[in-house]
Amino acid sequence: MTATASPLVSVIVPCFNQASFLAEAIESVLTQTYPEIELIVVDDGSDDNTAAVVSRYEPARYLHQANRGAPSARNAGLEASRGELVAFLDSDDRLLPDAIELGVEALTSRPDCAAAVGACRNIDAGGKQLDVPHQPLIHADHYVALLKSCFILSGSSVLFRRSALDEVGGFDAELVRGDDYDLYLRLARRFPIHCHGRVVTEYRRHSTSLTKDPLATMRGELGALRRQRRLVRGSREGGARRSGIRRARRTHGAALGNRLPEQVQARHWREAARTAAALLFSYPRGLLHS
Repeated sequence: MTATASPLVSVIVPCFNQASFLAEAIESVLTQTYPEIELIVVDDGSDDNTAAVVSRYEPARYLHQANRGAPSARNAGLEASRGELVAFLDSDDRLLPDAIELGVEALTSRPDCAAAVGACRNIDAGGKQLDVPHQPLIHADHYVALLKSCFILSGSSVLFRRSALDEVGGFDAELVRGDDYDLYLRLARRFPIHCHGRVVTEYRRHSTSLTKDPLATMRGELGALRRQRRLVRGSREGGARRSGIRRARRTHGAALGNRLPEQVQARHWREAARTAAALLFSYPRGLLHS
C-alpha cells in the first residue's frame, strides 16, 4: 500500500434527515487545511431539505438514493469517489480544520497501515464543546484490542486507505447497527492500524443520536463480535472476543437496566417489554438493578 505525495482525499457524508446539522459538517470539510479533497454527500432518502442545503455549496457533489441505511450510503459514496484516501463524516459531526492533514501525514508515515485513527471531543446539539472522552492510544495488536472493546469512539475520526477498503469489501450493508465496528474488525484482522491520538473530530451528542439507544448499540456490538467467531485464531484472540462480548453485555445492559424503571413509570409498556426481554436474554443481572 503506497501513497502519492499529495493524495486526493474523498470525504463522504451520508445523510438521513439531518439537514439541520449538515451545513456545519460540509463547512468543516471545506475549511480543511489540506487542499486535495473531494466532498460527496449521499442523501439516504431524506424527506427534509437535505438537497437544498447541499446545493448551497458548489464544491459538494450530491448523490441521492432510496433509504437503505448508513452502510449502503457510505458504500455508494465510496463507489462514486476517486480518492486514494477516504473519510466518512457523519452528517451531525464536524471535522477540526487540520483533521485531514493529520490523517494524511499519519498514513504517509505508515504506508503499511489501512487506516489512521484520531480522537474526538463531544459537543452538544448547539455545537458547544462538552468534554474529551478517554480513548485508549493503541500502538499494537489492534485486532485483539478491538475484540475486547471498540476503542474507536467516532468513525468520523478515521482516515482509510481505499485499497484496504476495497480488499475487505467496504461496509456490510446488511447490518442495521455495528457496521462501523464490523469494518474495523475486518480491517484490523488483515492490516496494521495507526492510532495517532490527535483530536480531529467534534462528535455531536443530541436527542436523536443513535448512540442514545443502548439496546441498539449492544445488539450492534454483539453482532459484530459474533461475526468474528470463525475468524479468531488461538486462545488469545478467542479470549479477547469472549471478553468483548461480556463487556458489551455488561456496559449496555447496565444502561438498559437503568432505563427500564423510567419506561415503566412513564407507562411506555412496549418499550419496557422490549428492554426487559433484551435484559433477560443478554444481561439478566440488569433486571435485578432496575
